[in-house]
Formats: sequence, C-alpha cells, structure tokens
Amino acid sequence: MEKRTLRTDRPGYQYRANKDGTIVHYWNPRRAVKGCSPSLSTIRLPDDSTDEQIAAECQRLTNQLREEFRLLDAPVEFDGTISSLIKCYRYDKTSSLHSVKHSTKIRDYEPSLRVLDKSVGKRRIDRLVASDFKRWYADWRRKGHRRASGAIKLLRVIISYGAGERLHGCAQARMILSDMRFEQPAPRTVAMTYEQCQAIVRQSIEMGCPSIGFVEALKFETALRRIDVIGEWAPTPEGGEFRWSGLMAKDISKEMILTLKTSKTGAAVARDLKSYALVGEAMAAYRIPDIGPVVIDEDHGKPYWENRYTEKFKKVRDAAGVPSDVWSMDSRAGAVSETVEATGSLEAARELATHTTTKTTRRYSRGDGLEASRKVAEARAEKRK
Repeated sequence: MEKRTLRTDRPGYQYRANKDGTIVHYWNPRRAVKGCSPSLSTIRLPDDSTDEQIAAECQRLTNQLREEFRLLDAPVEFDGTISSLIKCYRYDKTSSLHSVKHSTKIRDYEPSLRVLDKSVGKRRIDRLVASDFKRWYADWRRKGHRRASGAIKLLRVIISYGAGERLHGCAQARMILSDMRFEQPAPRTVAMTYEQCQAIVRQSIEMGCPSIGFVEALKFETALRRIDVIGEWAPTPEGGEFRWSGLMAKDISKEMILTLKTSKTGAAVARDLKSYALVGEAMAAYRIPDIGPVVIDEDHGKPYWENRYTEKFKKVRDAAGVPSDVWSMDSRAGAVSETVEATGSLEAARELATHTTTKTTRRYSRGDGLEASRKVAEARAEKRK
C-alpha cells in the first residue's frame, strides 16, 4: 500500500487498488504518528467512504492515538469510572496486562478493553447493579457473541484488578459479577481438510508466496500452533524496539528432524518432516534458509508480523477456492480431527497436539466421531476373534 496523494488533512491514509478497479481505504497508525509502536494494526475504513469521511476518520483516529501517547507519561488517577479503571490497569506495570504474551495482549485484551471504554467507560463502578451487566452483554452480543464474551471476560479482569488495588466500588462489583453466568459462544466447528490445505499449498506457489503454503502444510501435518511456526515480534521486557523470536533453521537438523519447545506449554516436540507428504510438496517451492528464521515473508524479507500473515493467507485461501469460514487456525483442528478419524484414538491426537488433557483435544476434534467410532468397532471386533 502507498499514499494516494500528498494531503495533510488525512494523516495516516493509505489505499490499495483491487483488480476490479475498486479502492480499499486504510488508516495506518505508524504513518499517522511518528514513533508509535509497530505492533499497532492498520485499520480498514468503510469502502463507501467519501473523501470528507475519510479525512474526518483519519483525523479522529490520529487525535485519539496522540491523546493516548500524551497520557502515557501523565499520572493516572482513579475517578470511579470504568474508563479510569482501564487506564490504571493499562499503565500499572504490575497488572496482568503486562504479564500475558504480547500476541494475547494485542489479539484479545486490547480489543475488548476498547469495547469497554467506548461503550460503558463513563459509568461509575460504585453504582453498578446486576441488570447493568446483563444489559451490556445483550447489547454487545448484537454485534457478535465472541465480542460480548471477550468484553465480559475483560470486565471481570479489570474489576478484579481494581478490587485488589482497593479502588472504590470494585470489590462490590466483583462480588456481583462473581455470581453471574453468561452464555459462552459456541465452539468452532470448522476444520481445514487435507484437500483444502493442499489447494492452499499449490495456490501459494502459483501466487509467488510459497511461505504461506509451507506454514499451513507444516501446521496441518504436525499440529503445531502458528506462533510456533512463524514466530512472534514482541517488545523486550525493558521496552524499546520489537524483537523477533521463533523457529530457527538450527531447529531443523540435516535429517529434517524439527525439534522445539512449544510457546504455550513448553512441551518438547520432535517431528520428522520427511514423513509428511504435504510438507514435502510445499518445500519443493519453499527453501528453508541455511541460518536464521525458518519462515520469511517474501514481501519484506523478514519474519511475518501476525497481521501480515493473516492478510496474505486470506488472499491465497480465497484464490484457492477454499471457503472463507476456513481460517488459518483451523489447520491445527484439521490435524487433530484427521488423527482421531485415522487412528480412533483421542490420546494419539492429544500427544500430536501437545495438549495437557484430552478434554482440550476434544474441542479441536471437529468431526462427528463417525469414522473414529467405526475404527473402534473394527478394533473391538478384531480383538474378539
């Protein structure tokens, strides 16, 4: 993407032209405010926006970001509102926000905190009652069940933080919330199939971005998480520039044995890449570097930022004719589901996915259990002989 014109009335503006001639509009925080964190995501603007609307939205987002920067160095005071509690939670280095993984913070925590701040930030905590929480949840759910669930989860987190810091009204609000239950969103039922993954591998090669096919094939065959394959850009504990950590060429031996410890549980993993046909097909076009990170973004010559990987994956997926409800994360579910169907063993799938318990594995096994039950029936019948 690049600047459309040199204009000062729409800071951070970028655009991309589609093949059909339509224009996609974006606001890029890194262009809008000098020195802002590279972790901040580009925001897509409505496709039907007029020039005046684009300028107004770019100015609003830029002013909002500058205000957040200004507040970084300002003393945070709790005034009894949810908004001020969020500020305390964000800027208190002892809060749980600063102990979760960077990817979790950006993907889960920050979006939900923005929902809370925008929709109910002005409300005083010491005046909240159960009906407030029920009404808020219903309002949020109209815009998505997962959005509502995430907002309630973070509301519990920040109010518990406030109670621990003995901020006025938080202990009582936490007590009210602790007795309340909200319907959780249904678990995903989509799992990437072998045929879909193979189509993505082949399409990525055709589009000149074989790294996408390699990543998806590796995840589908080994059940590794994406972060364990593409790595992660995150700030250092001391702050400052972002640094990358992840799968390195040295983690794959000359015999093509991949070894690592997973980022989530620290479980030791060893995988023989020679035994995976789909990985072999992907590697016919994608060459693993001799040194350094294993997965490199062809467009930038560096490891992927998560949002860049997601955007490129979507383009390859769509071009491959794979349904849009199949996400990159579903290749791991595909690995688990295929393993259960092929072996009839939930335990085998648990070991492949490095889950702590089979309870978690069941959530990833997206089939109806028909094939697995058939294999169990065959095994039992064979035992009776």
